[in-house]
Amino acid sequence: MAIACTVIRSGALRAVVHCGRFVLDAPRILVLSALMTMLGVFTLAGCYLSRTVDQATASDVNNRTFAFTSGAVFHSALTNVSTALAFSNNAQNFTLCSGSNTATGTNRFGSCILTVTTSSYSANAGPQKNDMITLEPCDFDSDTDTLMVSNRSLTATSAAATTTTGTDCSTTTQTMGSQVDGLSFTFASGAVFNSDLLSVLTALAFSNGAKNFTLTSAGTIRGMATGTSSVVVGSCILTVTTGYSTGVGPQKNDVIKLNPCTFNSTSNTLTVTNLSITVTSDRAVIQ
Repeated sequence: MAIACTVIRSGALRAVVHCGRFVLDAPRILVLSALMTMLGVFTLAGCYLSRTVDQATASDVNNRTFAFTSGAVFHSALTNVSTALAFSNNAQNFTLCSGSNTATGTNRFGSCILTVTTSSYSANAGPQKNDMITLEPCDFDSDTDTLMVSNRSLTATSAAATTTTGTDCSTTTQTMGSQVDGLSFTFASGAVFNSDLLSVLTALAFSNGAKNFTLTSAGTIRGMATGTSSVVVGSCILTVTTGYSTGVGPQKNDVIKLNPCTFNSTSNTLTVTNLSITVTSDRAVIQ
């Protein structure tokens, strides 16, 4: 049905009354436009809030070390060699280390661009002076405290960051169950587990996906404790279900909290802290 329109010569009003249907539809268009705008804003906000991975910044990585199971992303000679990257001086400097070898230099962001100024790596064994290592992307995950880097068509993700000071660098990482499962670590003194075990040779072994543990002592105090273990990032919590039968040492229902509990993938050793004592094991052996 035709809708009557009154022709008004005024330019300001002509668009409004040109057709009655335009007047009726205008509010709907405005509402739809507003809804689409709000939807877009919420969608973008949702994406932003859920994003935890982004280009690394100085505040993300400064005075932190990121350990990688393979250093191939930094140099082809470091393939399958545990390598760590540490940042210092507001992340303007870096230290790269593998075992006793280190390379140091400057870092600038945009990605992570590392320029080597000193190196103890022998020729063809690692980065050399004046080498430039461009890690693109160089992303930090704030949820997991890990660094993901790419170079020479390789991508690697570090273990969770550990705190360091200055140019310190170590491949020591916060322990994960997969790293210690099936391994036994011997300590010269078991005092870190129980004060009765001071100066007593004691071994800590993990099994069943590191969900169980066995603690065994030899020498002046012989005994064994077994139970469940919770190996989470940074700590190893041992709950004793069967204690030492001698009445000394860990007993049933004791909870031994080793925090921090760090595994060094280069030396295959475990460093644990408890009762104000910090000790490092001998090299691990397979059970």
